[in-house]
Amino acid sequence: MRVPYSWIKEFIDIDKSAEEVVEKLNVTGIEAVCYPFGERIENITTVKITSLKKHPEKDRLLICEATDGSQKYQVVTGADNVFEGAVVILAKEGAIIKGIPIKNRKFGSILSEGMFLSVEELGIAEKSDGVLILPKDTSLGADPNEILGLGSEKIIEIEITPNRGDALSVRGLAREIGAIFRIKRKEKLPIISIAEESNPNIQLQTEKCLRYRGIVIRDVEVKSSPLDIQLKLLKSGLNPINNVVDITNLILLQEGQPLHAFDLDKIEGSVTVRAAYKGEKILTLDGEEKTLTQEDIVIADSKKPIAVAGVIGGENTKVDWNTRNILLEAAVFDHISVRKTSKRLSISTDSSYRFERGVDIENLPNAQDKAVEYIISTAGGSAVGIKDLYPQKYQPKKIFLREKTVERVLGSRISKEECSDILNALEIPSKVTDDGVSSEIPSFRSFDLKREIDLVEEVGRLKGFDRFTETFPMISVQNFKKSNEFLFELRTRDFFKDNGLNEVVTYTFVSEEIYKNMNLTPPEIRISNYLLKTQSVMRDNLAVSLIGVLQENLRHQLKDISIFEISSAFFDEFEEIRVGILLTGKYIKGFKFTKGDITFSTTAQWDFLKVKGLINSYLISMGIQNYVLSKGNIPYLNPYESALIEVEGKNIGYFGIIHPEVAERLEIPKDTYIAELKLRYVPRSIDESNIKDGYIYTLFQRGKIPTFKELPKFPSVKRDLSFEVAETLEIDKLINVLKESSNLIDKVELFDIYYISDKVKSVALSVEFRAEDRSLSDEEVNMEVAEILDKIKKVIPEIKLRQ
Repeated sequence: MRVPYSWIKEFIDIDKSAEEVVEKLNVTGIEAVCYPFGERIENITTVKITSLKKHPEKDRLLICEATDGSQKYQVVTGADNVFEGAVVILAKEGAIIKGIPIKNRKFGSILSEGMFLSVEELGIAEKSDGVLILPKDTSLGADPNEILGLGSEKIIEIEITPNRGDALSVRGLAREIGAIFRIKRKEKLPIISIAEESNPNIQLQTEKCLRYRGIVIRDVEVKSSPLDIQLKLLKSGLNPINNVVDITNLILLQEGQPLHAFDLDKIEGSVTVRAAYKGEKILTLDGEEKTLTQEDIVIADSKKPIAVAGVIGGENTKVDWNTRNILLEAAVFDHISVRKTSKRLSISTDSSYRFERGVDIENLPNAQDKAVEYIISTAGGSAVGIKDLYPQKYQPKKIFLREKTVERVLGSRISKEECSDILNALEIPSKVTDDGVSSEIPSFRSFDLKREIDLVEEVGRLKGFDRFTETFPMISVQNFKKSNEFLFELRTRDFFKDNGLNEVVTYTFVSEEIYKNMNLTPPEIRISNYLLKTQSVMRDNLAVSLIGVLQENLRHQLKDISIFEISSAFFDEFEEIRVGILLTGKYIKGFKFTKGDITFSTTAQWDFLKVKGLINSYLISMGIQNYVLSKGNIPYLNPYESALIEVEGKNIGYFGIIHPEVAERLEIPKDTYIAELKLRYVPRSIDESNIKDGYIYTLFQRGKIPTFKELPKFPSVKRDLSFEVAETLEIDKLINVLKESSNLIDKVELFDIYYISDKVKSVALSVEFRAEDRSLSDEEVNMEVAEILDKIKKVIPEIKLRQ
């Protein structure tokens, strides 16, 4: 928000410069800057148009005769709002307007001695509808720079934190500045008379409207606003429209109370504040048709919505130059509802910005009455009806501030009398009690001040945080113990970094489109008010995000990617911490060497076995050796080159190469490998344990502490065993059954698979036998093999030992 310093001075008698005020505002918690309004322009003056006529050769131009009281000028203009007797600003020869020197020039055969200026050409507005018309009593030949304050008027612009909506007005800023410098704020109460001849028929049908007050004003004349109102708006960054609309904007800036004026003759029947109907449409003042939901609040007449409550008015009841009767609305709407509607409709207005941060419900009548007073004084007419709906009146919350709390938090003793003075200076009614200060929170600070600590902050910032003695907090000398979860994730992170992978960090919300491209069903957890379509759902796997990283790198011609991420996947009742891995291209960027018959390359690329080796090394480093690889059915992976990883019958992850059709849709390399491992379970309930089967952290916590094992004292005996088994039998199952069938088996390795037919395959295994207390003889081993075969047949009945 920005306002001229002169406007603030209407509310407090202060002799400090704008720079001094801004400095104090920054120290006390409101970010502020000040700068001059516009730039001074030389060779401009005020003139009065004494006559005008059409240009004989140019249909759209007018020839104006003007005088500054001592000299006459002939000016050719295309402005259609000039008239005989109008006082305007003339840029004479030599003036520089928006970087262009003004010279006397001919339009056809007619010489123009300068140009009339609009607010846009003066550099104080982005657009204008004609030249700036000054009041009739403006002195001729005067300096417009002095009249408008160009280059001299100071503008104060502030940025507030979301809890300080009370400062979003001239009134609120004056209150803050007055408290800083201990100057009492001035208050001029409006004096109006409302006949109450025809009170408006207004109904509340929603709890999201906390107060609604409507006043009917009849027989107004809509015209341009007086110059002082226009200048206040221009200096605050708003364009003047007409006197009625300008006054609603003026009160919004001055009092912080959003207002809206409806053309009463365009309203059909009664006015109702209600929830919008599902699919209801409204053409808003920005010219766009918006579709509403039942979560939105509207102001409606008997046939149609006429405004989106707290956000924007409707085109169908706007005030125009033909308006004669108006309904002036002042209301307070639920701040959460306004914010949701504003975000969903992508409409942010000065009104919605204030409603979202809290509007003073008790100051509403004062602000609206001031608007009525301004409208009647500038547009004529009379107030003939009023209705104020205020279901639950504001009850001030009482907070007790103790001296010892102030001293404990701020580190300095501040007397309760001084605390009371500071709070009263902020217009927070407070009185001294036996051991502290009792305060009643006014409505304009009800969104901000809720606890004792909030009052401590108010005392501290007004006292000046720079005036407190610097103290240091007490810190325990005990060593901080890092959590087991943190150390586990750190160990995982270090493993993949040590193996040459780069860590990435991505958003946890992604687009639905990538799920469809990967043959996946989009997650059920959706973001209702997403800002970007590419961030509309909460992911339930990390692969979708890693592919996005790959696509971004490919756009920068980076094709060799080895990345991982440790982050969350989201589900209805819980979350999972996972490690996601994406690998493609080269992992060693070497070179090719050729000399005669000698040829070799130091380049190495990722393939299925290398990825499997990486996963295997990680699992072993976590003490997990007895895992099983099984055929997976991951929709976006090649079914013939991918695998699920299982431990104790629970799936803990997967890895494999991207499906070629998916790679084509996503426009990524077909040699892209993706893996995900489930690290930790994160319950939503604090009462639920995070130790759950099917997660590597759980296996790691339950794992045995590694113990030293002596080197074998006795030699091993090897046997190569070839089995005939069904084609559907998983090799891992055979190996595990074989290992469990004898205590003498030390190692089993697969070295051959041969398909005898479509239904039968031969699996050749190298088996090492070893005893810890003796050397095994061939006879013992042969007998052991026979016993092993009998045991295996009990688990795999169709197995045969090939001779």
